[in-house]
Amino acid sequence: MPYPRELASIPGALPSQTVSIDTSDPDQAMSVGGDVYHPHRIRLDSRNRTFRMGLKALHVPDLTLGLLEYGQHLQVHTPPLQDSYQINFTAFGSVTMGYGGRAVQTNQRRAAIHGFTEETTMEGWAQPARVVGLKIPRAVLDREFELLTSTPPSSPIQFEGDFDLDSPGGRAWRSSVQSLAQGLAQGLAPGSAATPHPLLTAPLAQAVIRGLLLAAPHNHSGLLDPAPAPGPPAPIADALDFLRANAGRPLSVAEAAVAAGVSVRTLQVGFRQHLGTTPVAELRRIRLEGARQELAAGRPGTTVADVARRWGFHHAGRFAIHFAQAYGDSPSRVLARSR
Repeated sequence: MPYPRELASIPGALPSQTVSIDTSDPDQAMSVGGDVYHPHRIRLDSRNRTFRMGLKALHVPDLTLGLLEYGQHLQVHTPPLQDSYQINFTAFGSVTMGYGGRAVQTNQRRAAIHGFTEETTMEGWAQPARVVGLKIPRAVLDREFELLTSTPPSSPIQFEGDFDLDSPGGRAWRSSVQSLAQGLAQGLAPGSAATPHPLLTAPLAQAVIRGLLLAAPHNHSGLLDPAPAPGPPAPIADALDFLRANAGRPLSVAEAAVAAGVSVRTLQVGFRQHLGTTPVAELRRIRLEGARQELAAGRPGTTVADVARRWGFHHAGRFAIHFAQAYGDSPSRVLARSR
């Protein structure tokens, strides 16, 4: 798809602690967006005749939090950040984030974490979406790491890039971000003359930063959590192995129980106690993830219907619903982007 219209922001300084803008002027959008986050380029779809950008942002001493929306499909290209990390997920909708040749489909359940050595890309807004974006200086993250471990990181902190917000740590971290975002909304409410009080925002900001270090996998995670949590009991692990190995064929909970050497009831209770789910729900999750990976690979001749059947989904409509609930996207769009 051609993108003949390209805009470029220029670096600047965040003009105030809070920013609120809703504009159809591309130059104004690029100026404010570059001040809040990073200098960047925007490529507009040539079929779009209009432009809109909405941004609310809060700058506190240790991070910047913004809520970003565009009104049309576009791409954003940001040079290496040099001195900051960027973390993005969505409050609603889905946007593709890229860093170092790897793409992450962000939604309410999945965040992308970008480092500072390679170009960052962002593409979306063919459908409405609101990106929750955080900018955290590298020096701040290193400082918090040293406070937690009593030693500075021996090398730059490198995140895996894909942060599961449905994990226990991910849910707790997202809750901290949402609390900070509520302060942003209150500080920018109509008629509000005051910005959020630092005595309220500073502890929340530190919770967000420390929570990221503790919950998101990175190359120094072992120093923050040296004692790994024990795995599930052997019968539960055996049942999981059985579900993964046989996910493409019809299965019953009774078969999984036999493979694990326990009763159906014991298996169900064990899944609840140790995994916080049910055997049926876990099987669906395994199948959806397998289908998503196959669609994202985009091998020649791949169709959504064939992938769904291979992973045990024999009703296309229900497959699409479960897929959208899990990933905030449709199977057909995932396959289309892979080609």
